[in-house]
Amino acid sequence: MRDVLLGLAENPALPAELFARLVASGDEEILFTLADREQLTPPQVRSLLAVGNPSLTRILIRSGLVPWREIPEDHPGQLLDAVLGGVAPAGVWREAATDPNSATRQEVAYALDAPAEVVASLARDLDPVVVASAAGSPCLPPELLPDLARHPSTVVRQAVADNENAPPWLLGTLLADGGRPAPTRCGACHRREVACADHTPGIRRVRLAAASHPSVPPEGLAAFLDAPELWTVTAFAARPDLPTGFLNRLATHTSCDVRATVAANPSPPEAVLRALAADPAREVRRAIAENPAVPLDLLTALAARERLPGEPAPRIEAAGEHELRTLARSRIAQVRALVADRTRLPCDIADQLASDRDVAVAQRIAARPELAPERLPELIERHGSRVFAAVARHPACPAALLHRLAENPASTTRVLRNVARHPMAPSGSLLLCLAAPDSGTRHHAAAHPALPLPVLERLLSSPDSSLARAAAGNPALPGKAMEQVITRALG
Repeated sequence: MRDVLLGLAENPALPAELFARLVASGDEEILFTLADREQLTPPQVRSLLAVGNPSLTRILIRSGLVPWREIPEDHPGQLLDAVLGGVAPAGVWREAATDPNSATRQEVAYALDAPAEVVASLARDLDPVVVASAAGSPCLPPELLPDLARHPSTVVRQAVADNENAPPWLLGTLLADGGRPAPTRCGACHRREVACADHTPGIRRVRLAAASHPSVPPEGLAAFLDAPELWTVTAFAARPDLPTGFLNRLATHTSCDVRATVAANPSPPEAVLRALAADPAREVRRAIAENPAVPLDLLTALAARERLPGEPAPRIEAAGEHELRTLARSRIAQVRALVADRTRLPCDIADQLASDRDVAVAQRIAARPELAPERLPELIERHGSRVFAAVARHPACPAALLHRLAENPASTTRVLRNVARHPMAPSGSLLLCLAAPDSGTRHHAAAHPALPLPVLERLLSSPDSSLARAAAGNPALPGKAMEQVITRALG
């Protein structure tokens, strides 16, 4: 019965009086499940607070559901939870910023909505880790960054280089040599009395952080084009303002990840993109399709010989009406499939592609909301079971057609799952899905509001605990049935 109670705790239609009875159960998992519900009302929040469970209270406060004045005074971590929940007044922020526990001060500095004055005060903290947290905060007043870039510790300087508000000139300074004066502390020794003999690794991390920043002057990246830290090279290889000479060099980099990043960058010369389209690494060639500036003839040639990702291509997304209609008539099936993947598709093009003889195009177009549902039987007639799953995803797929798919022996697990979670699935189809061997299909059917009520109530006693929980979470379950379950379980 416990799984059924958990399902009731998740049910969006649970009446208020039954919510209170579940709270009174005292079961910790049920309480946390109730706390995870969307749109808790103030009375429901107060009833959960009254339980007195510190972990539960922390979740409620950090979710911003408890006003400052209603937070229990004896709650451990009261100040920090209020700060992180965004319900603390300014005075509480200042008090939390002076907490004797450095971990608390560090969390305050990390908070995305921290007042600028509080972050500024933490930038003067005695603990360099707290200072580093403040130095990386977007809430820090930008005028403090130059001073922090001269901090003795490389940990703080690295945080400055990571700060989204760091100005280009300051990033250029950190990129060159880690900043001046030379640091006297690094991550290995910034909390120790005796400093390391060599801070070179820390300085390197500062420079790499600056190299990865999107605002660092690109001219200073010349020394990093062959850096062994590939994550940094990959980060700046995506920059559209990178000098052409740098892009030419990176296009021949030994790492295919770097070359793939260049291939997706909209700025390389066309000759570079055409060379990358013949790259020996498949991921580099496929990355060309992600480039919003790739010439259409190159994208078409690539589609003729390469299996491309099944997702909207940026260049197709940006295509003008004439280009789009030309692509929709391409002799290359994968080009037409790319058109079918476009986020917004004119209805007449969707209708045109519904007549396509290529099954890959049919699979992409069958689920599109722009396609009239009257065309779906035609797709099934032409392509058979290969388009069943896509047809079952069409938001306006008729109930009768969904039922045909549910009872068809050729329907796979994927098809039945799509039917079971379709909002227009009829009750007869859901009964067929309940008999499916796949547990996921049965789960979706049990949670469907169109499931016949007698069946739904029987499922509450199912030996399959996950199925019973799904049925208990079904919003169509009557309040009377919920009450009977709770009374049987809790008395």
